[in-house]
Amino acid sequence: MDDAINYLLNFAMKQKIGFVWTNLLAPDTPSAADCKEREIVINANWRNQKELPFVIAHEIAHVLNKDMGILYFTSSSSKSQIESNANAGAVKILVDYCNKLGLEHYNIIKFMDVFGIPANLEYMVVDKLENRFEI
Repeated sequence: MDDAINYLLNFAMKQKIGFVWTNLLAPDTPSAADCKEREIVINANWRNQKELPFVIAHEIAHVLNKDMGILYFTSSSSKSQIESNANAGAVKILVDYCNKLGLEHYNIIKFMDVFGIPANLEYMVVDKLENRFEI
């Protein structure tokens, strides 16, 4: 997980996205993206530590998507089109990371588990993995 987190934070910096990594927030305080300022805030105390790679990728995707306002991560954040697009962007970023590592055979369940992707997004992961060479 640490390698994925390092990759994602470096990826953010390459995209000119600043980040704040803090352990001063409560476990139920969501991470956030301030798209206008191109900055993300990651709650290192997030209640589900396994979700951190997905959380980081999700917040990066908000900035890359040029979403408006300040947006917050929740595990059930697929309710709006903006959140759904950020989820799709996050999955794409994580698939790209795996492609860079040369991983050709993906187990969907393992992929979702390793990166802390919520179960309700399985359809999205299936789509991105099946089309991984087209993204």
